[in-house]
Amino acid sequence: MGRALLPVLLAWTVAAGGACGDHAVPAASATAPAAAAGGRDVELGGLADDLMVRARALEPSVSAELGTLAGEIGGRLAGFEHRLKERDSILRKMREELRDHPVWKPGDVVIGDSLRYTIEVGDSPPGHHAESIRAVLIRLEAAGHRVGEVKNYWPRGDNYSGVNSVLIAPDGLTWELQFHTPESFRIKSRDHGLYEELRAEGTSSARKRELYGEMAAPWNAVPVPAHVLDPGALHPSERIILHSPP
Repeated sequence: MGRALLPVLLAWTVAAGGACGDHAVPAASATAPAAAAGGRDVELGGLADDLMVRARALEPSVSAELGTLAGEIGGRLAGFEHRLKERDSILRKMREELRDHPVWKPGDVVIGDSLRYTIEVGDSPPGHHAESIRAVLIRLEAAGHRVGEVKNYWPRGDNYSGVNSVLIAPDGLTWELQFHTPESFRIKSRDHGLYEELRAEGTSSARKRELYGEMAAPWNAVPVPAHVLDPGALHPSERIILHSPP
């Protein structure tokens, strides 16, 4: 083979993804990131499916317990048809968590509302709403559920009011229970579309500020239940939270 031809053949071999000594170029290297992303999606899908199976298994007993408790305090289970989170929503939340925490692996993500409920109970006589929340949480603890967190969003001046509690079932599944008055549940339900736009990744900062203001205005007219903001009135793990504007 002529000397002039040898460099041409070597260059052609490397460009084609072949190997020639230390110049080996793996032909599949360009597809590695795509393969990794596909593998992660498969893992997330499996985790979401497992979570849904556990939520469905727990749902009948929790639904029965909460139905009884809601009746005893003169309230109701509101939005009951949405108690099981849909698979697409679980996957979207998982991807958001991984995006916000780049060092996490799929197994590090905890979805706390694959099973979620809302108890709507009024505040008549004044103080009944806060007393009802405390009573329900005590009963759930007695039934073996651990209260992980109680987030009290009733301070005025932001775009949401209500109480969101995180519970851990005896089998370890984390689930959510919200408490609302009839007035706060009505505003929350009406604002759901605005909330989804506010939290969407593609929503601009200017639009988020606009949405926040649009959502916040009606809450000024919603009565704050008596004693609901008294320190420790609802549960020892309670935190009182005021949302900051975006």
